[in-house]
Amino acid sequence: MLELRLKKDLRKNLLRGHPWLYDGAIECLGPSKKQSEFCRILDQKKNFLAYGIYTPKSQLAVRVFSFNKKGNFAELIEERARTAMSLRASLIPSDATNAYRLFNGEGDLLPGLVCDVYGDTAVLQMDGTSLQDFWLQQEGITKFLSSSFASIALKERGKEKGELKWLKSKSKPLLEVKENHIRFMVDIAAGQKTGMFLDQRDNRDYIRSIAKDKSVLNLFSYTGGFSVYAGKGEAKHVTSVDISKGACEFAEKNWLANELPKDQHKALAENVFDILEDDQHYDMIIADPPSMAQSEKQKAAAIKKYIDLFSQVAKKVKDNGDMVFSSCSSHISFADFQSIVDESLSKARCRGQVLRFSGQGADHPYPHYLPEMRYLKFMHLIKKV
Repeated sequence: MLELRLKKDLRKNLLRGHPWLYDGAIECLGPSKKQSEFCRILDQKKNFLAYGIYTPKSQLAVRVFSFNKKGNFAELIEERARTAMSLRASLIPSDATNAYRLFNGEGDLLPGLVCDVYGDTAVLQMDGTSLQDFWLQQEGITKFLSSSFASIALKERGKEKGELKWLKSKSKPLLEVKENHIRFMVDIAAGQKTGMFLDQRDNRDYIRSIAKDKSVLNLFSYTGGFSVYAGKGEAKHVTSVDISKGACEFAEKNWLANELPKDQHKALAENVFDILEDDQHYDMIIADPPSMAQSEKQKAAAIKKYIDLFSQVAKKVKDNGDMVFSSCSSHISFADFQSIVDESLSKARCRGQVLRFSGQGADHPYPHYLPEMRYLKFMHLIKKV
């Protein structure tokens, strides 16, 4: 087995729970394969520290897998998969919800492996082709998934939109699922991520609880998740805005699938910033844009974009109305997000009363020493002038 030695004193960092080593922090003590493989991690004195998954030619070179010197990897992987399933069963009532994240990579001690569940279909997605090949060779995962789901699909990053590789029993890519007793149509092939933004489930349910009798504007609405929940919360009227015409059509379908009044929802395939320039004001505006910072280099520019967007939103919310801001950019921390909101409200010449500041759902766990995986930020404020 390949051995890697730490070039930096990161022993304590790893033992505390940070599972990543970057390429500049390690030295290979032998020839490596061209794809991801198990490795032994040694400290600077060449003492055994942990087992990891080494990915050559990747900046994120090693993901810690286990600190146990002994053990069967296949059995350990299957045990972790079953533990992840058991955790979801305890968190998510199956009678209300059948769409959730089953494996959240390092958060479930299955580094780099993501699996989302839509009814009886499991959708896999890995961080790069090398890790993808690695995990598809692990019998502990393939065996567990094959025994648990009727269909298994692989959604490769970087492939053409709409392309899936079926690993078991090809099914239709358009699926109907339920989330908190609400119906959604999900396109696991052409949809973003694995088809649905499952991480916002709890925040969507929160919107339902505060939407009654309000006019709601949902920006970057995608397939209408927040919109439908607002409708179920008896909102007076909901407007969904997304640049994608296909997403808007999906939003309309999801609205009607839940037997909500057709005249109480409007989906506009328009530029969000054009909508923000009109004179109409709303009781509630939800702004959940796509990630604006794909790398640390883009962070400064992204912060300016967020401030510009959120300040415009604040201006269009009625006094004592609801401002809902969200970001899925992992390079934007919770502290960064708080500062963004502060600057946005200052620019809009108003203040805010925070009622909720949350993140992703419990089916998206992360290691306590890896705050980078706590990527989703969601804040609800009442506008004060």
